[in-house]
Amino acid sequence: MFSIPLKNTKSYAATVLLVAIAALLIFSAGCTTTSQPITPTSAPTEVQVITPAPTAAATYAVTEPIVVKADDSILTTKTTIDAVESGNSGLVVTVTYDKRNNLGATGDGLYTLAYIFAYNYADVPTDFNPQTREDIFNAGIPYKSVRSTIYPNNVVYATCELPQDSTPTTNSLSIGKPYNYGVIVYNVNNLPN
Repeated sequence: MFSIPLKNTKSYAATVLLVAIAALLIFSAGCTTTSQPITPTSAPTEVQVITPAPTAAATYAVTEPIVVKADDSILTTKTTIDAVESGNSGLVVTVTYDKRNNLGATGDGLYTLAYIFAYNYADVPTDFNPQTREDIFNAGIPYKSVRSTIYPNNVVYATCELPQDSTPTTNSLSIGKPYNYGVIVYNVNNLPN
């Protein structure tokens, strides 16, 4: 512990002086100042940073393969479509009609006319969504019409290669660019004129 010497006054004076200096240092270490109080400043003005907006990619109405059954008599026939690229210039499109049933029913065949088509997105408007054969004709895209007879409890395939098998059109198909394909199926007996 700390003891204050009483016999030696020189030591006593030095100790008191050291304690006094330490106390002064402790008290002067506080936040006292003679300067003026700090006046608040206004908040810095916000600098508006302009970031360039990314160019929006075109959004197309339809990006999945299109299957349109243009007649109620075709609704019960499961219809799917698939395509495989053929070399560097073509697309082999296959429409599958599946009329199988659990009852083993038989009967008359369904006479269909399918308009199989393919197109590059760049060749049609962004809202292009063909629902009739006239939509295909007016768009000038490659298409091929294929007739089929679908009997109950059978599976039938309709295949074509586009644009090689297509009716002459103003636009061709480039499989190197984004494309879509589809089919519009009619019942031949109910086909509009």
